[in-house]
Amino acid sequence: MKKLLLTAAAILATLNMYGQGTGVISFGNVNSPSPSDRIWVNSTGVVGEGTGAAGTAYQIALFYSPSQTAVEEQLVQIGAASGFISAGQFSGGNRTVNTAGVNGDPVTVQARAWSQIAGLPNTYEAVLAAGMAGDPRAQVGVGNVFVTETYRPGDPTDPAQAIHTDPNWRGFAISPVPEPSVIGLGLLGVGTLLMLRRRK
Repeated sequence: MKKLLLTAAAILATLNMYGQGTGVISFGNVNSPSPSDRIWVNSTGVVGEGTGAAGTAYQIALFYSPSQTAVEEQLVQIGAASGFISAGQFSGGNRTVNTAGVNGDPVTVQARAWSQIAGLPNTYEAVLAAGMAGDPRAQVGVGNVFVTETYRPGDPTDPAQAIHTDPNWRGFAISPVPEPSVIGLGLLGVGTLLMLRRRK
């Protein structure tokens, strides 16, 4: 019975391997001339205000899904986080990801960045949770979710292009996490406006 289970597992793994491809994403925005492609640090959340993220105090990582219809909550981090070179520029290297079909198929991606906090895991999720719990040191930021082309691994005729060259790439700001009370008040305000509109 054990031998049969191992054989079945091997067959399933082989089928899964042939059912998906791989692709390469060059995760970086170095050499982009546009400030709107960069990552900023400020309290306003506005791209172009404050200072460009620099050094290892701030980290950025690539999140992705092989599904081209994935939403933000379905994306998972691929590869290690990276620090910043200077002025909101980073070079995270090439990331090999699974695609839903053949090598070089598009995938859904998002960049997420955060401030490192001593004593916390160096992850977006940990810093976001700390901010939601009221830690004033917590700062996070996310880019837009978009579908991007990947490049065929090992194919010199299809070299990986930096992700910032995708027309859907947008720079973003790393900012303090709003306190839950502020978020609650904002939602209450939106709900009140919707109720008032319905009554008219």
